[in-house]
Amino acid sequence: MKLLRLLGAGFSMSLRRSVAFRINLVFDVLLAFTGLGTAVAAVLIVFTRADAVAGWSKAEFLVLIGTYQLITGMRATFIDPNLSWFPETGIRNGKLDGYLLQPAPSLFLASLSLSSPLALIQFVLGVVVLGWGIGAAEQPPSVGGVVSWLVLMAAALVVTWALSVLLACLAFWAPKLQLDVFYHSAWQLGRYPTDVFARPIRVVLTYVFPMALIASVPSAALLRGPQLGVLVAGIAAAGGAAGLAAFAWRSGLRRYTGATS
Repeated sequence: MKLLRLLGAGFSMSLRRSVAFRINLVFDVLLAFTGLGTAVAAVLIVFTRADAVAGWSKAEFLVLIGTYQLITGMRATFIDPNLSWFPETGIRNGKLDGYLLQPAPSLFLASLSLSSPLALIQFVLGVVVLGWGIGAAEQPPSVGGVVSWLVLMAAALVVTWALSVLLACLAFWAPKLQLDVFYHSAWQLGRYPTDVFARPIRVVLTYVFPMALIASVPSAALLRGPQLGVLVAGIAAAGGAAGLAAFAWRSGLRRYTGATS
């Protein structure tokens, strides 16, 4: 409960700072509409010539894009403002030193204390596209499908946070290493079902860099029904990723001696 109160306080402070620069809201809305509109338009164009792509219907593609947009919006709101520039602000400029002196877990402060409320526009647009996809489906989702989707979405959020923490932790060993460009590029693959890729790429996106869990797996569960094995694997992946992120953070802190180290 203490961490939730801290998260709420941080979000409130960030919201007050954001509304002071209203022109940013206009640009954020335009960028969100442009990015999402491009993805949706591409799907609509493809399905004028095909009924299914790699076994995915148009409705399933729309649900996939909506789900991807929901996760992307949450990531842009709560994770990226903290960890995108961690090697620069946290390690080289010494912001981590201040976190270590606070009476709260340093991992929470370093990864979730700040937020970008305007990025929730992406989340709202994702809800719209998700509803569009569900409405276009031949059959509405079952109760089990909805519950499975919610569980897998929670697992996807945990995995997303853990991946960002793991990349940030590399700064403890290589402060000048910047992998954000690679990560953001790989993240874009999450807007496509893994079935459209060749088998070697599917293996990488499922087991090495689990982008399949971000959108493909929850979307399939929502419209095609729950699968116990998939649910268990998703929960296990989330728990394992969170544990690995916490271990990497503790290992990095043992190596860290200050901003000038």
